[in-house]
Amino acid sequence: MESSAEQVAPVTRAGPAPGGMPVDSRYRLVFGCARFPGWRGELLLLLGLALAACVLTWPIAATLASPSGLRGDYFNNLWNAWWVQDSILHGHSPYWTDKLYFPEGISLARHTLSPLNSLTLAALGSVLSAHAAFNVLLLAHFALSAWCFSLLARYVSGSTAGGVLAGLVYSFCPFHYFYLCQINVFSFEFLPLALLFFLRHFREGGARNLWGMALATAGMTMSAEYYVVYAYLTMGALVLCARAWAPEVSWRAGLSRSSWSLGLGALAAVVVAFPLLYATLGPEHGAESGTAAFAVEKHRTNDLFGFYWIGPKEESIVSWPTMLGYSTLTLLVLAGRRLKGIWPWLVVGLLFWVLSLGSSLVVNGRDTEFPMPYAVFEHLPVLSMLRKSDRAFLMVQVVASLALAAAWAALAPRLGRRQGVTWCACAGLVMLELTGVPFARFELPTSPYLAELAREEGVSAVMDLPPAKTHVANGRFDYLQTLHHKKTTLGYTTALAVTPFHDQRVEALVNWYWQLLFERGRTLVRKASELGVQRIVHYKTYPLGRERLWIDGRVLWTPFFFVREPLVRVRQTGEFQPLALETPFAEVVRRIVPELVPQIPADKASLPFLDVVRLELTRACGPPIHEDEQVMVFAVPESR
Repeated sequence: MESSAEQVAPVTRAGPAPGGMPVDSRYRLVFGCARFPGWRGELLLLLGLALAACVLTWPIAATLASPSGLRGDYFNNLWNAWWVQDSILHGHSPYWTDKLYFPEGISLARHTLSPLNSLTLAALGSVLSAHAAFNVLLLAHFALSAWCFSLLARYVSGSTAGGVLAGLVYSFCPFHYFYLCQINVFSFEFLPLALLFFLRHFREGGARNLWGMALATAGMTMSAEYYVVYAYLTMGALVLCARAWAPEVSWRAGLSRSSWSLGLGALAAVVVAFPLLYATLGPEHGAESGTAAFAVEKHRTNDLFGFYWIGPKEESIVSWPTMLGYSTLTLLVLAGRRLKGIWPWLVVGLLFWVLSLGSSLVVNGRDTEFPMPYAVFEHLPVLSMLRKSDRAFLMVQVVASLALAAAWAALAPRLGRRQGVTWCACAGLVMLELTGVPFARFELPTSPYLAELAREEGVSAVMDLPPAKTHVANGRFDYLQTLHHKKTTLGYTTALAVTPFHDQRVEALVNWYWQLLFERGRTLVRKASELGVQRIVHYKTYPLGRERLWIDGRVLWTPFFFVREPLVRVRQTGEFQPLALETPFAEVVRRIVPELVPQIPADKASLPFLDVVRLELTRACGPPIHEDEQVMVFAVPESR
């Protein structure tokens, strides 16, 4: 791909850019690094964006060893890396495991393994801690997303300065921060690359652009399959509007080129996603239907007024101006009618905004039950897996960022020699409004005993307790398994991978656990033995639903800068917070299973919860074989 400053668009210096905007050729010489053309200029730009990533995500770069989140998605992505590495080292398929939900296991064909991210994390994990590896990859995604989008924006707008500004807004924006702990969805770089190579191939042809499209599509598929669907819907819309942005290409040539690029990209996606497609269309078709997790997640939608950042019971709708940035929208307004040259992209943005509203229209938190186009996807094979319509907002962010590049290309010639100062002021203002700094850092204390447990050859499986009522609340067991390396009776995967059986496993373990503590039977220990478990590992905290995050107003119209801290933090911490189990037994029961409060034995009510656990497990298993500040460990007696 030609990447020098003088090749940001296949046009002459005086001609229009592919999007119909004038080429900002004078300013290109500054940001295109005329002294370092070609790959040297791009490398310098990428290094600048890497520095921006360190500054605009502070203090992540200074605290690499600290966890960036405590939510189930964060734990699950660390587990993905561990599991993919285990599959490579031991030569087994990564698409099925009995490490979770032992002994029956679970199919991972429909689980989001995100192989590209998992392999990268595994490689980084060979020299860094798991948390440091995650943070390094996080910073890399920030920088690469900004750079890759700048390539697309430069091509569409013809302005290098505008393209860099657009790349900053695309990568360092609220929507990107929303998925900070979901490294798969966080992979924003491949989508703009696929769109760029598609545009180039449509206009110019060439094997290099064709294979670029295929590789970018494969990268998307190995990161987040959602984006492949978004990219193809976008490219289909652009083909229909091709006369507006590529008038020099005949319909016959355009049809031929788009068929080749879309076909080869689709082939790459099918090859990479074959396990997912085979399972979804074949033996596991509909296996997730009826599960509690799937029922909740497929209704994740946006509101007419904005993006649902926090769901019930503390609904906070972050308005569209807040998500995109008031400063961003101001620049677009100043460009005004000059944006008409990119009207096909504006149509794409409108299309995806409508799709992001879900299957029925929600207004100010109230479902009007008015049918919306997204409902069609629920009845189509494969596309029915697109549970979360709110993610379609990504394409709105894409279009807004492209429009920003085009706006700069239109406004820059009027600024004369003030272009450099004005650009710095605009970039500084937009980044100040949209920044999420300072990002929260966390501690995740774990027992040193787990490393010892990993070395115990006579132990193959454990029962991690206490069990929570939902899969996602048990997500911490995924991370803890990467430390003790033993099979466990619970776990957490993508909602699509879960079946009714796994729902029943959670329900059963929760019931057996409370029956044991209320002296209603020792089924829990008996079942542990029958399942082939050798150790019960009881942790000294419980993932309790966090306290309400107070943010005034259902719809937040405030600029993001003023609400960023509580919003970003809640996405890092998730919906749970650890409850220390030194609390009195009656209080823990009241907060976790309030329906059992009337049945609390009088002699246990005031005892510390852990004392009750220790007492009942000792009666069933014998004294703990290990105890420290984090865990109590019991040997499971053999069944007779």
